[in-house]
Amino acid sequence: MAKYSLAFKLCGVRHREHDGFGSRTTATHFGIDHGTVDKWCAAYRAHGEDGLRKRYRRYSSAFKAAVLHRMTSEGWSTRQTCAIFDIPAQRTLQQWQRAFAQGGMAALEPKRRGRPPKMAKHKPHSPPLTQRPKAPENMTTDELHERLAYLEAENAYLKKLKALAQEKRSAEKKKRG
Repeated sequence: MAKYSLAFKLCGVRHREHDGFGSRTTATHFGIDHGTVDKWCAAYRAHGEDGLRKRYRRYSSAFKAAVLHRMTSEGWSTRQTCAIFDIPAQRTLQQWQRAFAQGGMAALEPKRRGRPPKMAKHKPHSPPLTQRPKAPENMTTDELHERLAYLEAENAYLKKLKALAQEKRSAEKKKRG
């Protein structure tokens, strides 16, 4: 939910623009900052009611660079630039300025959002169960050693699993008895 509704913003703009009050008087009347009133009035003058609506946008790096260039060449303030280009927050423009000063055009590129990409899946070390292993007489020495290591690991795993199951059963018997 937006901090201020569209109707509230329109009331503030009308109070200042149509009723002839200043931004400080309007701000005091509505209990808000006078800078906010100025921002709303500038956005309303430039874009009408659409300038007061809450929206979320992503801007291209070319647009960001064009806005910054125009702002410096025309000598506009951040408030004026935001009103003219319909950018909702001055902070956004200030972040663009800082990023451009530190990293140039590359720093204005949009950042990737969301989860990082998944890791690449690794192929299993052992052959799939559907694939039959080669006959031992057709294997090289290295393949025989690899097969032997795999079978030894599988055997050790099954022995450990059996021992844990037996230990669990004996613990349950002790608990009962």
